[in-house]
Amino acid sequence: MKEAFIQYVWQYQLFAKEDLKIDTGEQVEVISPGYWNRDAGPDFRQAIVRINDYIWAGDVEIHVRSSDWYRHKHHLDEKYKMVVLHVVYEHDLSVERQPGECFPTLELGSRISSSMYSQYERLTGALELLPCTDFLSEVSPVVRSSQMASMLMERMLRKEQELRSVVAQCKGDWREALYRQMAVSFGMKTNASAFELLAKSLPYKILYRHSASYLQLQALLFGQAGMLEVEQGDDFYTQLKAEYDYLHYKYQLSPIGMHHWNLLRLRPQNFPCIRISQFASILHAFPDLWEELTHDHSLQQWHAKLAVSADTYWSTHYHFNKTTAVHSVAIGEMAVALLLINTLVPMLFAYCRFKGEDGRLETVLEMLELLPFEDNRFTRCFSHTAFSQQNAADSQALMELYNFYCKERRCLECAIGDHIVKSSITI
Repeated sequence: MKEAFIQYVWQYQLFAKEDLKIDTGEQVEVISPGYWNRDAGPDFRQAIVRINDYIWAGDVEIHVRSSDWYRHKHHLDEKYKMVVLHVVYEHDLSVERQPGECFPTLELGSRISSSMYSQYERLTGALELLPCTDFLSEVSPVVRSSQMASMLMERMLRKEQELRSVVAQCKGDWREALYRQMAVSFGMKTNASAFELLAKSLPYKILYRHSASYLQLQALLFGQAGMLEVEQGDDFYTQLKAEYDYLHYKYQLSPIGMHHWNLLRLRPQNFPCIRISQFASILHAFPDLWEELTHDHSLQQWHAKLAVSADTYWSTHYHFNKTTAVHSVAIGEMAVALLLINTLVPMLFAYCRFKGEDGRLETVLEMLELLPFEDNRFTRCFSHTAFSQQNAADSQALMELYNFYCKERRCLECAIGDHIVKSSITI
């Protein structure tokens, strides 16, 4: 028996309640189980129970065995003094509140459906990446869509908190925060940390001053990336280095160093030099990207704005001073979509929440419904299931579901797992 399961049983009161008594033989009635406390302290807060003719309001603590109270050292923690009921699967030891006075204990062992627990064990013990794979046919589309909607909102709210932290690091400057997040997105997964370091080493206000010059923007970005350290090179390299040497001195900049960049096992279009030049192109075309973001542009307009190319130099280079066959250096359609999905939409969502413009949130989320479904190792886990896989709202929801519920086996906190377990109840 697992404690998480007993907590679930208590939360939804999924046990036989006839002739319910505590360990002393007194009648008990659960008026309210309280709310599940995910932080430190008792498992449920603000519960209300009637014991004989007295009504008690306070906390409820859940354990597999009552002796776990001492094993978990709750007797040494003042937060547990307000417990009005100790709920356990097996009552093996009376627990003292103070000498001569014990906590009322309710034993649920014989009152919990064995078939429900067996279903829970089957679900959480499954070896598949998705624990509910063998049960999904029993789950209605309504339950699935409800969980998907919940996951999308949970993901957006989690990203909001992450973005609020970035804004705080930028001392409340949303423009600087957007610039940093855009940089991280351009790094993709492989070079995200390097791009983040680059952005932190080169404040947006400096780039904004030089946004009219594409050459200077590239010089600042490549120089700060540690890619202009060699003294000699071709004409383009020499131009950039000359510009950077001046700007480096003017602003007292410190480059991050080449060792931060991963150059192995990358698709050609994701090579750092091309991505940096593309980033410079966007900063040159839209020096105040924040101003653009806070306008109500359509997705078609955003695609047109973000579909830029790197400098023509990179159409015959992947690295400085080494020529190659001609290749495309335009930002691909899916890359533009990912910028919108991972950066612009979450940033706009967070800003609307910050400004209290809740009426715009639905419009922001609808943007995800117009963007393509993301094909990655997380969403592929759902490829042969009945989950909706039509757009970016679906893929974002599925990634949240997999990473924070399926992988962690938090089935009891998922509407789908909850439905599967409850469908087997025979109390």
